Amino acid sequence: MKKFLPLIALLLSSVFGFSQTGSLLLNQNFTGVALGNLTTANGGWTNPGAANFVQVANAVAMTYPTYTSGANYISTVNANGYDDPYKTFIGSTTITATTASIYYSFVVRAASLASTVTANGTTRTIISLRSAAGLNLANFFMGDNGTNLKFGVNKTGTTGATFATANYNFATVYLIVIRYDVVAGAGNDNVYMWVNPSTGSTEPTIASAAASVLGGTDPAAPNTDAIAALQVTQTASSATALFDGFKAAYGTAGASQAINSAFAWAQLSPAGAPLPIKIYYFNAGKGTNVNILNWQAECSSTQATFEIERSADGRNFTSINSITASQARCAQPFSFDDASPLAGTNFYRIKMIDIDGRVTYTAIVKVGSQAKDMQLAGVLPNPVSNTAQLSITTSKKDKVELSIVSIEGKVVSKSTVQVQSGSTIVNLDVAGLTVGTYFIKGIFSDGQTNTVKFIKQ
Repeated sequence: MKKFLPLIALLLSSVFGFSQTGSLLLNQNFTGVALGNLTTANGGWTNPGAANFVQVANAVAMTYPTYTSGANYISTVNANGYDDPYKTFIGSTTITATTASIYYSFVVRAASLASTVTANGTTRTIISLRSAAGLNLANFFMGDNGTNLKFGVNKTGTTGATFATANYNFATVYLIVIRYDVVAGAGNDNVYMWVNPSTGSTEPTIASAAASVLGGTDPAAPNTDAIAALQVTQTASSATALFDGFKAAYGTAGASQAINSAFAWAQLSPAGAPLPIKIYYFNAGKGTNVNILNWQAECSSTQATFEIERSADGRNFTSINSITASQARCAQPFSFDDASPLAGTNFYRIKMIDIDGRVTYTAIVKVGSQAKDMQLAGVLPNPVSNTAQLSITTSKKDKVELSIVSIEGKVVSKSTVQVQSGSTIVNLDVAGLTVGTYFIKGIFSDGQTNTVKFIKQ
């Protein structure tokens, strides 16, 4: 069932317009992978170069505190020839959203000065996100300044890195975390790199990044080419090094925010231990005199508490409701109606508390204050058994597309009705629906949408 949850989130996004989606894209340490060449058959990595320069080995321990890596790892060689294995994302997921945040992480060790090349504009990338067309983006670089190890990043292109000002040591295991923010518009994407950040539940701050690339030329992906894989690049202009513990995750958002890095970080869960409460989706939409919130989670403890918090400015939050759920109930979708929203825009987040008191937060979603001159005014009776009488009020004659959507995000029926200026009653046959909570979404001819909730008994 879990593999369908991103689809559920996307469906709910189409209903409410304000939602977040995301998932773990890659989780690869090399425990259980046979020593020798890294190939499709051995490790699941496509290796178009087939030069046998990227090897699975286990001679030197690759461990980093608080980060999960395996008994085996891979090694790259600074040598002529190209051996560029890549691993497609879990479930063949591709990222096409033009507002998203992607994190990827790994541990790395370079043996000595002789194993690296000079850190300059011609140093070639060694780890990258890879597009479906085979282009590299959000690239990681490694070189030396004649004495010390240097790490760097760029947005696009296999050369032209921005290196961190800090110096690093050879024969040392480092944790590298890279974040790529896809921002709508040209020249707006950003890349950040951290070296040995905290792996706790709170994502690292931008100010603490060791290196960053802001603005400039954006990669083609995901605007015209999907992001589809993680790639290891081996050339004579890169480095001889050891790598393990590859992870990647993403978060996207709708109109509620431009990017969703906190959600991506939660999906990455770099410490390796399961999150006490994992959120699959959280969205909010404007109904009739009410704001409707929906979410679904997974709990690793026997009990969880969800505190719904609201804010007028997106910074100062106040708790407006609390729901405590058993582990079994936690796995089911939740819905909450804010019947007394603030005037103007409302921002929402959920504070999630597990049985041991550990706290995590969802990303923030918002519901605007735009007044609608067309709306779904309500359903009678509610709960309803057979026929739902939907009241629609409009300021003009119009055509409305109606969809009945389950709380899991499944569209169970669609119809189009003609309405007159004023109030119109539409009878909807719901006798065949199973017992539960549903939403009716109306799309008016000018693109305005409105949603109302009802219960089928």
